[in-house]
Amino acid sequence: MPALALLRLALLITVLVQQARLLPAAAARMNLTAGGTLKPPGYITSPSGSFAFGFRAHDSDPTKFHLATWFRFGGDDDSRPQPQSVVWFAKESTMGVTPNATVRSVLSIPADGQLTLADGSRELWRAPTTSMQRGSVLVLRDSGNVQFLSDGGNDVLWESFGYPTDTLLRGQSLKGFLFSKRADAETTATSSSACIDLFTGDILENAYWATGTNTPNGNTTITFDDQGRLSYTLYNGAVNTLISPVVSSSTASSDYFQFARMEPDGIVRTSVRPKNGGENTSWTVSGILPSEGGCKMKTARMQGMCGPGSYCVEAKERLRCLCPSGYTYIDAQHSDSGCTPAFEPQSCDGVSEISIYYRKFPAVTEQQCRDYCLSDCFCAAALMIGGSDCAKVGALAYGRQGSDVTTTALVKVRKGNTSHTERASSRMMRKIPRPYMIVVSCLASLLMITVGSLVALYNLTRNKVSQQALSSSRAQLHLIAVKRLVASNEYSEQEFTNEVQSIGQIHHRNLVRMIDYCKEDKHRMLVFEFMPGGSLRSFLFNPDVRPPWRWRAEAALAIPRGLEYLHDGCSAPVIHCDIKPDNILLDDLGVPKINSCCLALFLVLFLLV
Repeated sequence: MPALALLRLALLITVLVQQARLLPAAAARMNLTAGGTLKPPGYITSPSGSFAFGFRAHDSDPTKFHLATWFRFGGDDDSRPQPQSVVWFAKESTMGVTPNATVRSVLSIPADGQLTLADGSRELWRAPTTSMQRGSVLVLRDSGNVQFLSDGGNDVLWESFGYPTDTLLRGQSLKGFLFSKRADAETTATSSSACIDLFTGDILENAYWATGTNTPNGNTTITFDDQGRLSYTLYNGAVNTLISPVVSSSTASSDYFQFARMEPDGIVRTSVRPKNGGENTSWTVSGILPSEGGCKMKTARMQGMCGPGSYCVEAKERLRCLCPSGYTYIDAQHSDSGCTPAFEPQSCDGVSEISIYYRKFPAVTEQQCRDYCLSDCFCAAALMIGGSDCAKVGALAYGRQGSDVTTTALVKVRKGNTSHTERASSRMMRKIPRPYMIVVSCLASLLMITVGSLVALYNLTRNKVSQQALSSSRAQLHLIAVKRLVASNEYSEQEFTNEVQSIGQIHHRNLVRMIDYCKEDKHRMLVFEFMPGGSLRSFLFNPDVRPPWRWRAEAALAIPRGLEYLHDGCSAPVIHCDIKPDNILLDDLGVPKINSCCLALFLVLFLLV
């Protein structure tokens, strides 16, 4: 009798489990009609059930949701599919943030006939329709395209294929941008995100790869066709393939799910997965763009895929940014942000130097190269180039590891737990197990701050330069100089950010350093280290002060060192064009520094007040 009871219990449990598995399919809806609502974690499905559109729970917080479209596989939690399965998500604008819905949020087609996502009385998102027609139904096609249809269903008022985020599905065309996510589990694009733009033309200053077709007869459309080919079409009708299809025929390609995606590492990859492969089948990368990979890629401003202090390792699935031994990630969640020493940096007579300051020595041995760096307080690493030439660098930037690399990086790290005040002789050189190349370039560690952070430092209506102690998140107080810019309509916001970042990349002990900048609403401000000694002109022609000859000789060497760094210390040479005593400033120790504010090209179009 007990055995029979156990058998009945087992059968009952089996039936209940099967019913539970059928509940989502039974509850799945095919559309959203006027007057109806869709609430978290609800969704609608395509006719075949291959796609779902609705509320996807956050990976880090299941009480918050994104409005998204995703591939729907048997083993996935329909309200929380794998990040790779998500092919579209709602955004406030092309580069805007992704609205976060809560359990109170509602997607509906109210009386005005607009598709709206609201949280209580607050509107989170609205489908950007251009027609004055009223919509009546929202459907999800088997292509993965979400369409908002007019009354009667004759006209498409809005569709997700017209507003791609980071992914193209089969049959989808692009006439704009694809922006990568900051990370796989994050949906918001940031200033660090990569984008593909083959339609409006190559943004040469930011492009690390380009087709070179930004001409009047250039690109019209990027297409990911039914066979899985990624191509672009010119105005003259010529079609150029970017990634070839992995499946040879359209008949065979129908047996596969496919997508093309701008990944967080800045590489476009196409991926395939058989439809009948089962829930445990994984995606396979079928093509990449650029085909030569990304570790070698740099912009005209010498920005690479990995941040300063790190090095790049090529992989088909994803580029990896790694830290040298003795270094740690600046942001563990975003390894491409760069690396910083895990030890207290060496202090050189009270000055902490992080510039790319370098010096080359031809025809030396590796041991000599080590000794040169160890004996130089400002040296952070030494590069053995081609096995015979040595270059000292003050910071690491744009490293790459690969079988074709012939340069070895020798990185200076601290021994044990010794104090940071010890001399360089108590430090040691650590050789990276596998050689990687560090390309000498300027590096950036510039932050953007708000007007609120500067309000105590700067009088917006009266002062030209404010001298204050900026604590912010820094451990020590620093004197700063705040300069306000008046905007010009001829200059774009992106160009302003690019130029500010360019100045922020210039670090040398004989150049005035930019600390922060502000770009909020109409406010544009630059924050520099404060130079209490004033200008070289005021110092030289002060009748009450007579500079000693020793100081004059040191100043005569310091200023050319700063210029040499601008000309040769950066991979992209910088020409100052306005060297004069007024633009040489002195710090509290009398060290002359070239005013880097004059380097900003945008100052031609922004008036300094």
